[in-house]
Amino acid sequence: MIKNALSVMPARPVLYIVPVIVVLVLSFYYGDMHSRCTGNKQFRASLNELLQARDSGSQFRLTDTAKFSWDRVRIVTDFEPESRSSECPFGWNWPDGERESLIAAGLLTVLIFVDKGTIVQYLELRSDEVAFRGADSSLAPQAAVFDIETNFDNDAGVTLTLKH
Repeated sequence: MIKNALSVMPARPVLYIVPVIVVLVLSFYYGDMHSRCTGNKQFRASLNELLQARDSGSQFRLTDTAKFSWDRVRIVTDFEPESRSSECPFGWNWPDGERESLIAAGLLTVLIFVDKGTIVQYLELRSDEVAFRGADSSLAPQAAVFDIETNFDNDAGVTLTLKH
């Protein structure tokens, strides 16, 4: 019986085991990164879609799209990172080179969401699509309310001005 079982095994099991190990390691390494990167891309798309559907003069609450737990948000416009961060590969977030172009042009806006002193979400936006005005300090969810103004000189852009 053991002899029959051994005769069925491939002569070189390493040929089957190594690819399985490689796939497992890569999925472990890229799994979290893929989730984070595609989540940012999906958030950006849903925010743009939501804002385009609203009329100028209407209000927008950041809690309408940020459906995770957070108690403060810091909005940084014209973001310029001090060092190169690990970027999302394979176009999972931005197409190749677009993030660098946005940084060079001063068009990258980041939203840093914090819950109980810990960063829970870090999202990047194009400020030529969604521009924030008047949000110079960190905001609580109930204070993150903005007036929407459609930018007629930019077909796809809106400006969100903090409501006082």
